[in-house]
Amino acid sequence: MEKIFLEKLLKLGRIPSGLLFYGKEGSGKTKTAIDFSRGVLCLNGKVWGCGECPSCRHINEFEEKFWKGETENFKVYVEGEGKKKFAYLMGEHPDFIFIPPHGNYIKIDQVRALKDFAFIKPALSKRKVIIIDDAHTMTNQAANALLKILEEPPEDTTIILTTSKKSAILPTILSRTFQVEFKGFSKEEIMKIAKVSEEIAEISEGSLKRALLLKEKSNILNKVKEFLKGEPLKVYKISEEFEKFESEDKKLFLDILEHFIAKEVLKGNEGLSPVLDKLRVFKEGIARGVNGSLWLISIYSDLEVSYGVSKS
Repeated sequence: MEKIFLEKLLKLGRIPSGLLFYGKEGSGKTKTAIDFSRGVLCLNGKVWGCGECPSCRHINEFEEKFWKGETENFKVYVEGEGKKKFAYLMGEHPDFIFIPPHGNYIKIDQVRALKDFAFIKPALSKRKVIIIDDAHTMTNQAANALLKILEEPPEDTTIILTTSKKSAILPTILSRTFQVEFKGFSKEEIMKIAKVSEEIAEISEGSLKRALLLKEKSNILNKVKEFLKGEPLKVYKISEEFEKFESEDKKLFLDILEHFIAKEVLKGNEGLSPVLDKLRVFKEGIARGVNGSLWLISIYSDLEVSYGVSKS
């Protein structure tokens, strides 16, 4: 539904100055923001872009490198307080910039740089597009600075915000943007876009971001499978290894484990519901530094009692 609405905007040429794409993490917000930008900036005026004009080729190059994580050459810095500060990502397209969080936040310097870009005339296309990814990470200063731009936006610039936490966006920003909700990708779309197996697409549960992460870190998926086979020595070894994982890998391991257990519950194995509840408490405790090894061994014991872990 979200693509139908956006396609209608492109066909009618009624491009808002502010859009907010919101939905769960990995539901396609960022991908669609880039695709929509291609259509807005296309020199041949094709919906979603022609793919052949200089504008579309620049966006295609940016997108390809972006999904591969090869963004070092796209980084733009601004001078501030006597030193260079990261502002945004920008490829060869002079009318397109992409603003991700720097560290954990989008900062005031990034929004100031955005403002400078927003009020210059387009150089290649008829409009300019600015994507602010994970907009909920804006500091209060950055959010208020963006609000001032949205209150009196330049006529030839579209700002697209993406977020998985709509509640964290200022109500005054929400009121000045067209909001589009994203439900997530189908299994078939995940397989096609991320080029992953059916199993990975299913585990991703509609999240393109998770599918790409699983593709990159298939070793984590394999460790979960080994854990679920229930061989005691391997379970203890994996539990010890878990403590040494980076936090992102711990989260991914537990997300995959939750997927497999939830799948069994949906099949009718109600005895696993308490294990699922326990796992979710464990996930919340990771940020507080709970002992992951002990929790995993405890979950393994519960799984063994409930139905035999090897059944998954």
